[in-house]
Amino acid sequence: MSELDLSGLSAEQRPAGIWTAALLHALARDEAAGRRQQRLTEPGLATWTRFRGRLTSSDFIELLLEDATVLHRIPFDASVLGETIRPDLLPEAIAGSWVKAAAFLPLTAPPADYIARQARLLGLPTRMARSDLHVVKSHQKVLELAGTGGQLAHHLVSSQGDLTLQDNFTLACNSWQELTLAGIVALDLAAPHTDFIALAGIAELRSAEHALRRRSFDFVIGLHPEKGGLFRIEDQLSIWFPAARILLV
Repeated sequence: MSELDLSGLSAEQRPAGIWTAALLHALARDEAAGRRQQRLTEPGLATWTRFRGRLTSSDFIELLLEDATVLHRIPFDASVLGETIRPDLLPEAIAGSWVKAAAFLPLTAPPADYIARQARLLGLPTRMARSDLHVVKSHQKVLELAGTGGQLAHHLVSSQGDLTLQDNFTLACNSWQELTLAGIVALDLAAPHTDFIALAGIAELRSAEHALRRRSFDFVIGLHPEKGGLFRIEDQLSIWFPAARILLV
């Protein structure tokens, strides 16, 4: 099975469904990698079956997400993502089928392929010229602009080896989809204390008082405007971040 089936969701249920499907895949992958005790991927869901009593599959998902929230509030705490995410809207029948199917997702795919798959599920762009990014030194600070959900940081950390997401990067996000993907990136890179900045689009960054405008970065990276990026170097970014090397790919 390549993905969880979203076809049975109504328009109202779809945001919660996409969010839940993405996180179930993330948790199952974490379990498959040995970073988390088997629950979703345990053969026959043995522990859950033994102790569930009158609890439902929706309750099981809620417990899994609540447990994961301890270290990774983003992306597992729906309350920080906005009112659009209503986990209670996910039908029990769909929750049950997903719990049974999660162990059969592609859980050992290469990290780049996995993050691209999650980005597509969340409706975010994946076509970026990652090879155009510069080498980042271990002492340097990088801001990834809203629009990509941490995909560029994931590439740099994965390819360089001497960087960490939580020490070198700040991930700016402008939607619940971006925040969710950024949190999934942090989970995949085992970086529970990642620096997320929510709602950092054009309107917010126009304010000189915005948190990002008061900080110093060596690099500012993001999606090129020809590919749907929100920002242009000459019109905005060179003024907002005059000391940074700006790369839009």
